[in-house]
Amino acid sequence: MIQNRVQFFLHPQETANSTFLPLLFSHLPHSNPLYNRIRSPQNLPSRHCIFAATFPPSTDPSETYTILFGDRSRHLESQIWIFNPLITAPSISKAQKETLSAHLEASIYFFKNTPIPQAPGWPFSPILRYGSLHEHIGSALLNIGEAKDAVPRITRWNSWIVCTSNVFPSSSERRALPEGYTVTRVPEDYLEIVIATSTIPRQASTLLLLPSVGLLNAEGKLVAWGYIGIDGSFATLYVLPDHRGKGLASFVAVQLLSRLERGEFQDLGLDGSSGWTHSDVKVGNRESEGVMKSVGGSVGWESNYIWIDSDKF
Repeated sequence: MIQNRVQFFLHPQETANSTFLPLLFSHLPHSNPLYNRIRSPQNLPSRHCIFAATFPPSTDPSETYTILFGDRSRHLESQIWIFNPLITAPSISKAQKETLSAHLEASIYFFKNTPIPQAPGWPFSPILRYGSLHEHIGSALLNIGEAKDAVPRITRWNSWIVCTSNVFPSSSERRALPEGYTVTRVPEDYLEIVIATSTIPRQASTLLLLPSVGLLNAEGKLVAWGYIGIDGSFATLYVLPDHRGKGLASFVAVQLLSRLERGEFQDLGLDGSSGWTHSDVKVGNRESEGVMKSVGGSVGWESNYIWIDSDKF
């Protein structure tokens, strides 16, 4: 069977960074989601996150390898990020698709058969929540899951890519903020509305530890905000309806990404060292597309979020 031909090997968290990050850095921006997810300061030892690859520790990878990260204790959020260098090609051959499929099917069995009784929330749901998948990986994983009627959810987005070194708040952009608004990090007291307005499930405990920029109105109320996600994504951008049409979304975007580039979120463990960010935007969302263009972004590929029911395997 396919899962017997491909094996994933656990890597200790202590050495995973030094092993995986140089490989992933060489494939930026395609590897940006996993690169940042592995570097996240939220990967506390108490969470018992999984760092694994198709090559054993202390060995060099083959030409085609897969690296994955998993935090299964994030029950309401994405849990699994995965990278294979094949995704850097505009198109892949039939043989390469078969290789990628073998690795992805093996990842399902790997998570299904890797108990983590010390992790928070164990035993876990059988649903594996894969996040920010490049279209090559998403297509292969979807085919595997649909063959077993094991895909309870899939969402598709355009992944916009931004080089953060090209984002600087010029004097004209600073003046663009209308009178009466002030810039701040998102106050903890407003996390409830941030979560309520997000179309993607968010947890307050995660948001508290993420870089953010918010705008307060003259009354000191939060009216606009944006975050850098746990995987280095530009996410959760929102402007309250009564404050739209003033350029606030673009202002938040420029402020957030330029501060990330300058290393102003190092107190949260994010230094912006990848030099890139990505943002998943629904096709046809003209407002968000306009914001991404305003910071020099362009569509890189389709991004998929796929849930797999491992009980079907």
